[in-house]
Amino acid sequence: MANGKHQDRCILDALSYRGRHINPNLAGKAWVGHTPFAYWLITAVKPRVLVELGTHGGGSYFSFCQSIKDHALPAKAYAVDHWVGEEHAGHYTEAVYEQVKKTNDESYSDFSTLLRKDFEDALSDFSDGSVDLLHIDGFHSYDAVSSDYHSWHTKLSDEAVVLLHDTHEVKDGFGVHIFWQELKSKYPQQCFEFSHSHGLGIIFPKSISAANNFRVSCGPDINQTFDLFSAVGDDIYHKANGRSSQQGNFEITLEQLQQVLRNIRINHPQIATELRSLL
Repeated sequence: MANGKHQDRCILDALSYRGRHINPNLAGKAWVGHTPFAYWLITAVKPRVLVELGTHGGGSYFSFCQSIKDHALPAKAYAVDHWVGEEHAGHYTEAVYEQVKKTNDESYSDFSTLLRKDFEDALSDFSDGSVDLLHIDGFHSYDAVSSDYHSWHTKLSDEAVVLLHDTHEVKDGFGVHIFWQELKSKYPQQCFEFSHSHGLGIIFPKSISAANNFRVSCGPDINQTFDLFSAVGDDIYHKANGRSSQQGNFEITLEQLQQVLRNIRINHPQIATELRSLL
């Protein structure tokens, strides 16, 4: 886990991360508001093995990969998808997979592998207790996300973190929000979440200690850190989709934002000149 000056450095770098790999012409940029957090999370949990279930155009996956690359971490990353689409994400052509493969081959192939198969079929590729970060973003019905979570549970390491997208999407056919409420009720001290960009649930299902270490990595005020990622993330979402994703359930005041940036400037004057890039 990051701490002290390195922690602030990593958070600041992540807040300015914009994911140049994201294809602006690809529909369905629902995850784009979480790219700065994804970039930072890698530095906080330092996964040895990362698995993403449902990659589509690579918006989330390559944000993880870019952080692994930039921070020279000894990690292996795996994207599992058929790359044909489904009811919720929409169906798409082979061109999407070809673009993802091209990006992976050119920038991340030394540690990243694309597995073009069913989520269930991919289970045999991983040993029990080997996965440190699991991102579940496949079909979003209650039965599908529940099945994905439970079938992969044995593959998780003791301090693993699991991400579930669309925890704040409540339209017909989407059941992640229901499953997420069940997890929060069962593990109240091990769950964290964002409401922007359709919602992102973060759970450390096997370890309260890992959840507490995550809190420490977020700095002295985890709510303030989450508010910063939300404010920056929703701005990214707005620019990509032409509308806000907050749905009126989030607010950070200008005074709060100024105080956070002021604290970084006072505590770490060597990076003060970089604050301008966030404003």
